[in-house]
Amino acid sequence: MRVGDFVFDVPSGLIASRLYACGGVLPLHGLLDDAAFAALEAECAAARASARRNVLAESALDGPVEERGGSPCRAFTAAPGSVVQWSIFSAPALVAAVEEQCGLSATPTGGGTYSYYEQDGDYLALHRDIAQCDLTLITCLDITPTAGRDDGALVVYTRHLGLSLAEVARAGRASATAMPIDRGNTIALLGGIVPHEVTAMPPGQRRIVSVMCYRVSIDHAPLS
Repeated sequence: MRVGDFVFDVPSGLIASRLYACGGVLPLHGLLDDAAFAALEAECAAARASARRNVLAESALDGPVEERGGSPCRAFTAAPGSVVQWSIFSAPALVAAVEEQCGLSATPTGGGTYSYYEQDGDYLALHRDIAQCDLTLITCLDITPTAGRDDGALVVYTRHLGLSLAEVARAGRASATAMPIDRGNTIALLGGIVPHEVTAMPPGQRRIVSVMCYRVSIDHAPLS
């Protein structure tokens, strides 16, 4: 798949996977049991004390936008994951469940994070994920409901996998799909392929998530 001079390395087996067939984004049901979620929530709360603001304004950007990774504009607070997050999301049983639901093979890459969107206007601009993050698991640890479906939400551009980020931006959010996620639930996202963003938090909104990255390979039979 080519976007201008940028080429997406999308193996044919991945295109045959259930996750790709769903537009590269899929809610995963029953992934974490109550004990695992409580442990993850506790580690996230403890990590908040040492978390740091992660801010990059548009004026700080120089040069062309990178089609994968790069430095999207952003404003939120972040902390690295630790032993609990890694032990949960690298556990063979959980990885097998992800592979079964998504129809692909996944290898955790480490370096998971906790993201705290707590201040008014916190956001993460349009981007694709870094090379080490073919597949992203996003687990909601806390969320404040809002009246608007698109407020403070993960927004995915599933119909624009073959477009450059500049073209996606011109298409606008009217062409995107908001993916609400409730506390305790997890979304699988082909973040290295699917353009996505987190829209600005309206006043009073809070969104705290665990993010874990995986590399994918195609030696797992896709689901029918």
